[in-house]
Amino acid sequence: MADGQRRGRTAPWYTIPSRRIVSVEHPGIVKNVDKAIDTLNGSSGISKILKPQRADTPANLNIRPEDPMARSIQSASLPSNNIVLKVTVPKWTGRKRKRESDEPFTLDAAAENERRTAKDRLRSLRDNEGKYHVEAVGMVDRYHVFRSMPDYVYSTTGSAFTQKFKEHILPFDYEKMKKFDIDLTRGTGSNLDLIPPPSLSHGDVPLNYMYRQNPAVKQSVDTSGKVTTVNTQQAPKVLTYLVTYDAEEVPSGPRESCPPVETLEPNLQDTIATIKKFFEQRPLWTRRALRNLLTTHDQRYCLRHAVPYVGYIFRSGPWRDAIVKFGHDPRSSPEYRQYQTIMFKLLAREAEVARDGGGRRHTLPRPAEAGSDAPGTSTSHLFTGQPPLPLDGKLWMVCDITDPLLRSMLFPPGPPPGFLRSTCDTFIDGWYGNGTMAKVKIIMRAKLQTLVAENRAVDDAEFDRIVAFPDHAVTEQDLAGFTLDSATASPREMQLATEIRGYIKSAPDWWGNVSTGKRQTKSQDVGTAETTETPEDTPSVVAADGKKIKVEDEDIITNQFVMELSEGEEEEREREEMMEETASAAAAAIESGQGDEEADEEMEESDYDDDDDENENEDDDEEY
Repeated sequence: MADGQRRGRTAPWYTIPSRRIVSVEHPGIVKNVDKAIDTLNGSSGISKILKPQRADTPANLNIRPEDPMARSIQSASLPSNNIVLKVTVPKWTGRKRKRESDEPFTLDAAAENERRTAKDRLRSLRDNEGKYHVEAVGMVDRYHVFRSMPDYVYSTTGSAFTQKFKEHILPFDYEKMKKFDIDLTRGTGSNLDLIPPPSLSHGDVPLNYMYRQNPAVKQSVDTSGKVTTVNTQQAPKVLTYLVTYDAEEVPSGPRESCPPVETLEPNLQDTIATIKKFFEQRPLWTRRALRNLLTTHDQRYCLRHAVPYVGYIFRSGPWRDAIVKFGHDPRSSPEYRQYQTIMFKLLAREAEVARDGGGRRHTLPRPAEAGSDAPGTSTSHLFTGQPPLPLDGKLWMVCDITDPLLRSMLFPPGPPPGFLRSTCDTFIDGWYGNGTMAKVKIIMRAKLQTLVAENRAVDDAEFDRIVAFPDHAVTEQDLAGFTLDSATASPREMQLATEIRGYIKSAPDWWGNVSTGKRQTKSQDVGTAETTETPEDTPSVVAADGKKIKVEDEDIITNQFVMELSEGEEEEREREEMMEETASAAAAAIESGQGDEEADEEMEESDYDDDDDENENEDDDEEY
């Protein structure tokens, strides 16, 4: 090495041979060099690495070289200025003894055939200080690294077709290719081969998910002494009783998991006592009505936590989202018909583009944003049919509808015989006839559409022909009573009549019972609900200014009847409030915890001098 040394310099100069060297960082542990070369496509692959078409031409690595169907991994060819050194040290005999002792060396049978690692090589240099020789072999101008993820491998060892394909096609021998044939006989066996695709995964680069612990989650020790994690910002769970429309029994008291009332906060106890007084006046309320009656903001906040101690909620049916006093079943008596609920969706048929160009739909504001009425003074739960329309809810109870036209239809003076059902329809109409509910919902929807689009009241005279429709429709022939003469009726009246017929025909048992002739006038069997066909009449609403507006009744689906058991307004409102509380608390925790996070990295160093064993070296040299 001293041949190329230049004297008179602080640091010596050495000559590096002009030998082209390319470094390949093999991702596997190389124990057999020949097999490692086979994974790089053998001699042809090595030649392409040494003499590439372009400087950045990647190398291909096949982890399963014996399987031609396996997908190879491509390397990244990068420039380099490294130098390959040849280090020669005395060869280890395989015998050792205690360090700094005069005991004879003994053969270590376990370490004789053990593969020498980089740790062992470094130790050899330290044990043979001044006895090893270093020589520069050449300059590494490029190196290949494999950082992409390997693809999945589909085993084809049991596939007769794939084995036949490998034998006749892959060797690229014309004589063998002529012997390859495919059996085209129709119905040839049932257990056919599935040919794997060229690749199963299209992602080569691993995704860094940047996982981090939620700053609101802390470790704590439970009562049994085990270490557990607790989310300190988690919103309290609301234990409201949710009942389906066809439940055989209704709850008679709060859940057993509800904490005793005396253990609750004073504000919550006061809210529960206040709500119980309201339920002494009537057995069913809407959440919006209770919120309007509460006199303080604290009581409004505690309302959702107080409801589980007072009543239960129907998830669907004629009393959907109504809070019912424990022990009362509105399906048991026609007197509860005044507490049936009507729910609507108010959506623009074409999404209006917001000022920021985001294309967002206009949604109803939160109760806190809907108005500035003082607690206990709002009457937004009442539907008067007059502007302005309160936008803090989409649910109305029949007894809270004060519009004169709608109220005369729901509570007619001197109702005719058979106006109410003898058996409750627990799915849609409750104690009212299907014709009555169809007229009320379609007219109320038309009024809502006008209030939203034009902010004006509708003249009740526009609905005179619609009000005159029958209260019940039993057979297909009865639908003739819900039609109008197109020569005398206006387009709006024809449209409303079409929507009413669509509502009636969207009932779950209409098509099945009409086809079999078993539909009864005053009773419906809810248990025989079937999917209906698409009605011929599809409702459409057009405002006076030409703007298309869609006001959907959630119980009306004219295209195809779908049994709705989704969460109602009460559940949705509670979930939104819990999500808002959780999000705000998590954001505050993140802001407070950003300054406290530190990333400490420690590197462990191995001290080989602490080893009690001393290796014996031969006079022969070992190169690496």
